[in-house]
Amino acid sequence: MKYINYGLLSFPAAISLLLMQVYIPPFIAEQGILSITIIGLVFFSARLVDTVSDPLIGYLSDKTPLKTGKRRIWILVSVPLFLIVFYLIILLPKSEYHLLLLASLWYILGTAIIIPYYTWGSELSSNYNDYTKWTSVRVVFGLVGSIAALILPVLVLDNPSTVDILEFTLCFIAFSFLVAILLILKVPDNAVVKHDGFSIITAFSIFKKGSFFNKLILSHFFNGIANALPATLFVFFVTYVLKRSELVGPLLVLYFLCAALSAPLWIKLSQKWSKEAAWKFAMTLASIVFLGVLLVDESALVLFISITIFTGFMAGADLCLPSAMLADLIDVDEYETGNRRPGIYFAIWGTVSKLTLAFAIGISFLILGLQMFEPNGQSELVDVTVLTLLYALLPAALKLVSIVIMRGYELSSDAHQNIISNLEK
Repeated sequence: MKYINYGLLSFPAAISLLLMQVYIPPFIAEQGILSITIIGLVFFSARLVDTVSDPLIGYLSDKTPLKTGKRRIWILVSVPLFLIVFYLIILLPKSEYHLLLLASLWYILGTAIIIPYYTWGSELSSNYNDYTKWTSVRVVFGLVGSIAALILPVLVLDNPSTVDILEFTLCFIAFSFLVAILLILKVPDNAVVKHDGFSIITAFSIFKKGSFFNKLILSHFFNGIANALPATLFVFFVTYVLKRSELVGPLLVLYFLCAALSAPLWIKLSQKWSKEAAWKFAMTLASIVFLGVLLVDESALVLFISITIFTGFMAGADLCLPSAMLADLIDVDEYETGNRRPGIYFAIWGTVSKLTLAFAIGISFLILGLQMFEPNGQSELVDVTVLTLLYALLPAALKLVSIVIMRGYELSSDAHQNIISNLEK
């Protein structure tokens, strides 16, 4: 039950991110209010604005007194405001400036929920393998949420429009957040934050030359862009390359289901090998298989489904392992410096994650808008080649870069346990 109490918050959070990343930008573009190029630039800019909030919120959540709720108070205050802003976005902003304001607020409030939430998870145990379990349960709930977001509107609503789906899903998100908050209040707050002269300025000291953290954060950056590009372009690819827009929902469900089912596998492999070895293995296989998308056209549905299943299983590693590796490095940092500062670590992690999404939507929408695609009532994709290269070749290349960066990264379970033992002395 303790895993459910903690993990359920990922359920509505993941639904929110799915709507914002996959559905809302194309939805706004299809209304003809703003061009796809402008929409891409607006969301890219909003992500950049939001990156400033991550280290600040991480630092402040570390500084929040335990008696006020520390991590949980951030969640309790931010969720209602987050839902209000989300509703205003669905009402369709009338200008790029209006959209930029709302998108920036949405991202910042999401940060105020996610950074304390992720940090909280790293404080629930000090065991190498337990970190992976807490991360994985959070991931599984998030993936189930994504699946629910795709299935429920179709089952509940009769021939719904996109607006109907978005409004229904927002109500479902609100209810899910309420239940999740009631459960997470039962989770103990075990925060132990040591700051010995630490300030937000000195947070940059964690970027030590040649450190494991530098390798992990850079690898996470390139792999994150590799994952975000196909996520951003998925609707366009299925609609204009496969020419099967009715399969967008079912294919996404299949992908998320495979990722959720793979979580136990990656937990076992990370225990048998190491987290970094299992992650590099998954990235290598995914980069090779993803090249098969270059062979996909409207007659290659079976091939695309096969690739979706396989890469879904590999995505489970991307979701479960890197965050657990970050929790290990927080212990290493405490051992080396005497400072325990999980909030700032997860804040920097969140900043990089947002940059990957920003670059993905900025790069892809800018190129599509300039080269080949402007949505309107009779829109058609002029040339699918650029779309396919953005969707398949670039992500595969970026994953290989991520693998190379991780060379020399080794932190075994035994090494981590020695660190924990020394900290407990």
